[in-house]
Amino acid sequence: MVRRPCLIIVTLLAAAAACRVVDAAAPEDPDVAVRVGDVSIARTAIDRVIRRLNPAALAVGEQRLQVEAAVVEQLVDEAILRLELSRQLVGIADSEIAAGMDRLKAQFVGKATTFEDFLARSGRDEPMLREQMALEIGLEKYVRQRLTPEAIEAAYATNRREVDGTRLRVSHVVLRPDIVSDDGLERRMKQADGIRRDILQGRMTFEEAARRYSAGPSRHRGGDLGWIGRDGPLIDGFAKPVFTIAKGDVSRPFITPFGIHIAKVTEIEPGRVGIGAARPRLEKMLAARLIRELVVEGRRATTVEYTPGVAHYDPATPADGPLPRRVVVEAAAEN
Repeated sequence: MVRRPCLIIVTLLAAAAACRVVDAAAPEDPDVAVRVGDVSIARTAIDRVIRRLNPAALAVGEQRLQVEAAVVEQLVDEAILRLELSRQLVGIADSEIAAGMDRLKAQFVGKATTFEDFLARSGRDEPMLREQMALEIGLEKYVRQRLTPEAIEAAYATNRREVDGTRLRVSHVVLRPDIVSDDGLERRMKQADGIRRDILQGRMTFEEAARRYSAGPSRHRGGDLGWIGRDGPLIDGFAKPVFTIAKGDVSRPFITPFGIHIAKVTEIEPGRVGIGAARPRLEKMLAARLIRELVVEGRRATTVEYTPGVAHYDPATPADGPLPRRVVVEAAAEN
């Protein structure tokens, strides 16, 4: 008997996905903020999402720009995904959407909070929710078709260290920017590159580099942080890049909220979790990868135009790049 995979869609839209919707707007409409192919995203839609997620960020200032850029990117990704699902001929029947809505409404039966209360607090109406439901159903169909046994086996072979319970003993050098700015980070990144180069060329050992340059308390132990797993005790932003390093290798500099790190894996304790037990996690990893790839493919095939004054991320600082994402606000052309 073949077990049907229990799939939980994990996307770039993450937990807040059900709170976002793309509003249609005519191309000449002054409310248009972004055009994604033939689809328009309205300024009012962006403000509505910000109001739900972070009302304080509606005010002007740096926080507004940062939040707006994140919301705009997520709304654009949503529009891209809808276009790509259409191009991939992924059909979503009205009956499927209705069944999904019925399941959602059933969760509120007998509860103090009603479905209408839920809609009112989230700033949505039922048509918006149906649109979001259609997207999620389409994504699940798209992903499920590609979760073949061969794909799961390949994912386990490629990502085994991440899912089988492996533990690593890790050392690091951490540099803290004097000023949290692009210039401050870039200077520290150049310094980190130089330190790594000196280690690789044998001008100093990793332990010497940690004692000399690291801002963390582990410098007194030559940078040693002890044993870590993929799920802790250190944050994902540190563990994720470290789990790609072979024993004895020195990582390229990478950034976390704690600073700029250079890491080294000194010991490996192999895990024992087999493919069967790891399957739910592998399915989530594969789903996330497939949807990221769909967004990337869609962005290549679709023109995205931002109206002057709308904050968005600079493509030169991608989400998986070494530097924090830079926010761009284009000025209106002078007459």
